[in-house]
Amino acid sequence: PPWYKLSSQEDDTLVFDARFECGNLRKAIRASADEYDLYLRNDIHTEGHTQWYYFSIKNVRPERHYRFNIVNLYKSDSLYNHGLLPLVYSTVEATKHNRGWFRSGTSVCYFANTIKRKKKGQDGTFYTLTFELQFPHGNDVVYLAHCYPYHYSQMQKHLRMLCNDPFRKQFIRRRVLTRTLAGNKCDVLTITDPEGQRGARLGMVISARIHPGETNASWMMHGLLEFLTGPSPMAHALRKKAVIRIIPMLGVDGVINGNYRCSLSGQDLNRRWAHPTDSHPTIIATKKLLAMTGKERPLVLFVDLHGHSARKNVFMYGCDALSWKSDSSGPGPGPLHERCFPWLLASVSGIFDFRSSSFKVKKSKEGTGRVVGWKQFNLANSFTLEASFAGANFGPLRGLHFDTCALQGMGESPVGNVRKMLWLL
Repeated sequence: PPWYKLSSQEDDTLVFDARFECGNLRKAIRASADEYDLYLRNDIHTEGHTQWYYFSIKNVRPERHYRFNIVNLYKSDSLYNHGLLPLVYSTVEATKHNRGWFRSGTSVCYFANTIKRKKKGQDGTFYTLTFELQFPHGNDVVYLAHCYPYHYSQMQKHLRMLCNDPFRKQFIRRRVLTRTLAGNKCDVLTITDPEGQRGARLGMVISARIHPGETNASWMMHGLLEFLTGPSPMAHALRKKAVIRIIPMLGVDGVINGNYRCSLSGQDLNRRWAHPTDSHPTIIATKKLLAMTGKERPLVLFVDLHGHSARKNVFMYGCDALSWKSDSSGPGPGPLHERCFPWLLASVSGIFDFRSSSFKVKKSKEGTGRVVGWKQFNLANSFTLEASFAGANFGPLRGLHFDTCALQGMGESPVGNVRKMLWLL
């Protein structure tokens, strides 16, 4: 049943809902005739991490100016103050004009409000995102989202499509890496050319969506999978040279339940790589996969795909060889080696900004995947690839939002220039 039942045909109250996969909205309060205060649901088993929103609205009236205030946000600054706009999907527009998600909104502002936080150890107030929208159609069902949604079921559909494609399936082996806390499948794909000597090939591991609300990471992964299994000469050359293991979605439970940052255990999985427990089964399984790959062949690359909420462009976080403190017996990387791969990536992508990349290893980041890959597996090429929730401030897409096409194209780039990449590795 709906959260609110209209009293009559003249009742113009908007009806909100988020009871669907990836949805997040806890409460809506009508503040005035056309203004609504919205409260997001905390990540499950946490007292915060509110940023991802995704909900539907019914009973909209055409051409009225609605104002929405999301009032329980935690971050002190936001890309909404630097040009980011909310995403809107209209079922009428989709049906009549085949239009998908689009950016919209006016009078967008992000600021500290007067609502006190109750979380222990955190003083201060919440933050509000406010914006105005007009809807051109009546009898419409409209969806709003922080970024382009990418559901677990959507990922499963894409994997089935790849594995059933007559051409692509010959290069893919799909299996269940592990089960999540909720019993959902965490998939892993092995992509390589079935012909030739596998023993001589390099090993690569690429993962995504450890943070459930970073849907842009899944769109990059979507493009990466399309490229790796596709017919291009570059993909063919890479499959001949490497065995690539792909984990498309690490934070499965959080994705399904509409979390932004955490798993069902209420923990940020990207701070649990150093010492994972039974509460972090996908991390344990991924570390075993990295170890197995390293025993089978030279493991030369680990990349974890992310979205970034504070900066523009696409960039990488790596690990500076000058601060090398290995947990293993390896000799360690050479000076500046960790900068070569991002530098090459910048040469093949118009939206990757090498200058925005960072290679510092802060103590607070020691539990992340890229640092553990660097320290425990002797990987100089251990990175997170970060894509802005907004867009670029340089190059051909300067001043524009990243759409799904740009994100999918970026997903191809880490392995898209085979000749340069193989020269490096």
